[in-house]
Amino acid sequence: MTLHRTLSRLTAVFVLGLSVLLVAGCEETITLDNYQLIENDMDLIAVEDILGGPGEPQVASGVGIGASGMLEKQGGEGDTKDYLWGDTTEGILVKFKDGRVVHKQKYGL
Repeated sequence: MTLHRTLSRLTAVFVLGLSVLLVAGCEETITLDNYQLIENDMDLIAVEDILGGPGEPQVASGVGIGASGMLEKQGGEGDTKDYLWGDTTEGILVKFKDGRVVHKQKYGL
């Protein structure tokens, strides 16, 4: 019985420790504070560092987010790409032109 109790306690301590590590490693990165750290002319790597990893490339099929924050027809703007960090309830959308931030938009934050 003593061995069984010892193993049970060790298992409980292990599971608790693992849970603490997982929660600590899952720090929220899609926040208003991080959104405000993103500045025009930053490159993609700098934005990924702020937001905790790569964003989801957005395929706009001829439209994208313009400087006004509205959807606009794309064309003649050089190399533009939009990336999304977040989910359906909160997120950050960043537009890059020639590899540099030209616009950012938040929702649900």
